[in-house]
Amino acid sequence: MPDRSRSRARERAPRLRPFRVAGAALTVAALPMLASMGCGSQTRAAGSAAGTASSAAVQTAPARCASAVARALGVVAEHVYGEVGHGRIAAPAVRRIASSSALIAALQAGDRRAAETALKAANRGQLVRIRVTAGRRTLAEYGSANAIAPASAPIMDVSGRTIGTVVASEQGVQGYANTVGSIAEAQVLVRAGSRQLGGTTRPGPASIPNSGELSYRGKRYAVYSFPAVGFPSLALRTFVLAPVPSASACGRTAAETAADTIGAAGVRIYRSEQAGNRARMVVRDFERSRSFQQAVVAGNKAATEAAIVAFFKTQLHVVRVRATLAGRLVADLGGPHVLAPVGGKVRDAQGRVVGSFLLSVQDDLGYLILAHRFTGAQVLLRQGSTQIMGDLTPGPISVPGPISVPDRGEVAYRGVAYRAYSFVAEAFPTGPLQVSLLIPPVPGT
Repeated sequence: MPDRSRSRARERAPRLRPFRVAGAALTVAALPMLASMGCGSQTRAAGSAAGTASSAAVQTAPARCASAVARALGVVAEHVYGEVGHGRIAAPAVRRIASSSALIAALQAGDRRAAETALKAANRGQLVRIRVTAGRRTLAEYGSANAIAPASAPIMDVSGRTIGTVVASEQGVQGYANTVGSIAEAQVLVRAGSRQLGGTTRPGPASIPNSGELSYRGKRYAVYSFPAVGFPSLALRTFVLAPVPSASACGRTAAETAADTIGAAGVRIYRSEQAGNRARMVVRDFERSRSFQQAVVAGNKAATEAAIVAFFKTQLHVVRVRATLAGRLVADLGGPHVLAPVGGKVRDAQGRVVGSFLLSVQDDLGYLILAHRFTGAQVLLRQGSTQIMGDLTPGPISVPGPISVPDRGEVAYRGVAYRAYSFVAEAFPTGPLQVSLLIPPVPGT
């Protein structure tokens, strides 16, 4: 990002950028679209995270159930916080900046302007707030947003002597709150003392307990909170306000309720890849691309593939595209294991629909990484009895004497007691893909 306005844009629309494995772009997270999603209630747990019953005749959940929901969503919030501060984006970016030869030379020369230039060049638009210091002196800064989960790295000269420090944040406070709020379907507030720096509701309650329950604007919430750090070293506290669900949304035990709540968050992460704003935006870009549309209308495979490759080379989150003309395949390009396809139209010069395309903004590995890092669950992707990929290798269904992974229920594997939460996703271009989240015990449930 070349300027502060771009930095503020990232504050409003957070995302973790794609990375590449074997030449294929994998969207490790593009989450601003989550806010537009519905609950997608596959089980009672979706309702447990979604909100309170509006009718006074509906019995609300007992305190133990409400607390389990809040604790589960708090686990999600803490995992997202950890990914923002120490995940695949922030930590490598900070190390790259700290090792910039131009920045090192600027520090050695005490040249503030050169340090600012080197800092912007090394950032590559990945971090929203950066500060470079030498001793107590600040030599360069980038960004102005309130930021969260800073990472740091020493700047060393060629002899290995520390000559400065880089402190940087990958995400702003408001962006973090929006991301967690969308995944959890809860209110998320970030405060420094009594001052709210960001949140999904404003101004927020005047006072929030660190745990327990509160009522705000006519709704009851169970509260989970944890200490956090703001840029560059500001003491913060993150509050997750989980709407108290109806009693019918509770599991038989607190552990079951917590696991179902985390599982529902995993479903929302998947659905964002297929129905979120980012996916819809990419579809619109393909529908507006003259080179792509004309190539498909002409039935020209080479030209269609060239247009698709041009999209792959941009910052668009797209991993596979399949185009057809009057039902006949023209081109199919991208990774082999892809999920959550979404469709678009191909029109001729007169605007008539003559073909169609499918695309995906996420593949199996990208979703697996994202769901694991944001929920803490082990993720297994299966088609029939075959495990396509998973965090556990071999997975429970692959070891001698296969262990069944239920849709819901307990799974003991290699000494760990998990609770399974399974749902059916859609493979590319069509067909079922079984997703199983093996959720470890949630502390306190």
